[in-house]
Amino acid sequence: MQGLVTLDFGNSHPHAGLFQKNNNEWQLIKVVPWKELQLYLTQLKMSPNNSSVVLSQVSAREEEMFPLLQQGFLLTRVRDYWRGEKFAGMPVHYAKTLGEDRLIEAFYCFKKFKIPTLIIDAGTFVTLDVVTTDGFKGGYIIPGTESYFETFKKGEQLRDVGLEAEFEQLLPQNTSQAMTESYTAFAALAKNLISEHKVQKIVLTGGKAAIWESFFKDQKGSVVVETQPHLIHWALHYWMTTQIELL
Repeated sequence: MQGLVTLDFGNSHPHAGLFQKNNNEWQLIKVVPWKELQLYLTQLKMSPNNSSVVLSQVSAREEEMFPLLQQGFLLTRVRDYWRGEKFAGMPVHYAKTLGEDRLIEAFYCFKKFKIPTLIIDAGTFVTLDVVTTDGFKGGYIIPGTESYFETFKKGEQLRDVGLEAEFEQLLPQNTSQAMTESYTAFAALAKNLISEHKVQKIVLTGGKAAIWESFFKDQKGSVVVETQPHLIHWALHYWMTTQIELL
């Protein structure tokens, strides 16, 4: 058995993907919160002798890596291979400030799909990134739903209004709907990207991906909508096993 641990240290809720290779086939066994990683490494008998670790980080948590390093795990960091204008053969039309999670997900889609793709990662913040055959073209960062709706609490007449669970198609006719439906403006932004860049595929990921699924449920034509809950982990796995080491 060979193992690979993929670590995603985003803006919040760090988590780990646990991959194992048996009979020459890789499987994602489990995605676990960072704090539970040691427990599952023991259960799955993954050790420095049979497993590697790859890290994508937006927020630095260097001190939390010490236990893994002390155990002898070899750690590969995306940042050590990120030079700016290109990444593993993918042109990058973005400043060096590009987050590692956005970079590695874009690389995965660039290599795997080879068509204009819109990646929507709906987490604490939501990123809308465009990848074409010319590489990573750029994208937007907008508030996640929790952060967005939190701002309404600053309004005296709004803070105690409940938010609707569903997004409707009609013009809002009460305050609750007005607050909720306003978030669909970001869906209009995404649809503009689809049109402008002739996007053929939309990949949704992140904890709030279901909301964005509802935005695109009426999407017709040649655009394929696909949800990949663990995109970041498969992307890290793909980069590690094809670009860094043939595990």
